[in-house]
Amino acid sequence: MNLTEHFTLEEMLHSETAEKKKIENRINAEEVNNLQKLCQKVLEPLRAHFGKPIRINSGFRCKALNEAVGGAKNSYHTKGRAADIPNVPGWLAYIRDHLPHTELINEGSWLHVAL
Repeated sequence: MNLTEHFTLEEMLHSETAEKKKIENRINAEEVNNLQKLCQKVLEPLRAHFGKPIRINSGFRCKALNEAVGGAKNSYHTKGRAADIPNVPGWLAYIRDHLPHTELINEGSWLHVAL
């Protein structure tokens, strides 16, 4: 299912940890809607500005998956409101200065962005 032109629900749900630990990363309609907003308002504009595909390191996480990866108890990932993406030069500043976000965290090799 396409959330936007360049982002799919499948990629926002994918998790190697979930596969290894056999965790079913279930999502509800509200969480899908939240992911779609994140893609529309942050990820698509970021992709359009830089003209580069964006690989999702981590998108939606059900509570069991969030626990398995050591995520914060009330993580925006569990609500479909966050994604971790590569920390490409210029992306953090562009998101910070031009795109809506609730959280923007530089995690070293990746950026955590929530809406």
